[in-house]
Amino acid sequence: MRTRSTPAFAAGAVGLLAFTAAIASAGCSGQGPATCNPCDTAVEDAGPPALNPDGIPYPDPPGGYGRRARSLKTPGSVIQDFKFQGYRNADQSTGLQTISLADYYDPCGKRLKLLHLTVAGVWCVPCNEETDALVAGKATTDSEGVVVIQALSDGAVEGVPATLSDLDTWISKHKTNFTEMLDPGLANLGGFFMASAIPWNCDIDPRTMEILDDSTGWAGDIVTELQPGLTAVASASRYPIPAACGDD
Repeated sequence: MRTRSTPAFAAGAVGLLAFTAAIASAGCSGQGPATCNPCDTAVEDAGPPALNPDGIPYPDPPGGYGRRARSLKTPGSVIQDFKFQGYRNADQSTGLQTISLADYYDPCGKRLKLLHLTVAGVWCVPCNEETDALVAGKATTDSEGVVVIQALSDGAVEGVPATLSDLDTWISKHKTNFTEMLDPGLANLGGFFMASAIPWNCDIDPRTMEILDDSTGWAGDIVTELQPGLTAVASASRYPIPAACGDD
C-alpha cells in the first residue's frame, strides 16, 4: 500500500576503505533520524552549484533547497544536489562512483523527461517487489523518458545501514538495470520520510529539479506509480528554465 504526500570516495583503495569505514560507523535506528517530515525546512548547500553534463550550474533557488512536494498551485521545493556512492546503470565493472543529482539536471530536455528516485531496504518486502517490477518495466520507463535511480538505505535488518556488500548482493539478486546507490542510514534522504516507511518514491522534474510528487509504499505496478509524476511534468514548469536552452 502506498501513502502519497500532499505537501508534501571511492577513488583508489584508500578512498574505498574510508568510505567503507564511514558506512560501518553510520548510526540509524529502525525509527530513523526522521521521526517527522520537516517539509518546509530549507537546506543550505555548501559551495558553488555543481555543473550538469552540459556545463549548466545546478539550480540555486533564492529560498534555499527543501523537501516539499508540489501541491495544487504551490511549487515543490528544489531538491538539494545530493551525492551518493554507487554504480551507474548497475554496472559494477566500472567500480564504485560518485553519483550526483546534478548528473540528471536536464533543463533542455536532452536526456530525460522525469527522474524517479526510490529508496529501498534489503529487509523490506515491498521494496523487493517494487525493484523487480522496475527491472521488468525498463522498456516502459525508457519509452516514457523516465530515468530510475535507487538508493539502498538498510541491509537485511531494519535500521541497520546498508553496506557495499548489501548493494552488490542486491544488484545480483534483482539483476537491476538502473543506477543503484548507497544511502546508509539515510544520511542524505533522512529528512524526507520516516526511515521505516519504505519504499519511498520521489518524482523530480529534471528541467528544474523541483520535487513534483512523493510517496511511501509500493503502488503495485509501475504505471500507477509513475503516472502522477508524468502528469505533473507534462505541465508548464513552475520555475524558470535557464536561458542556455534557447541557445541550442
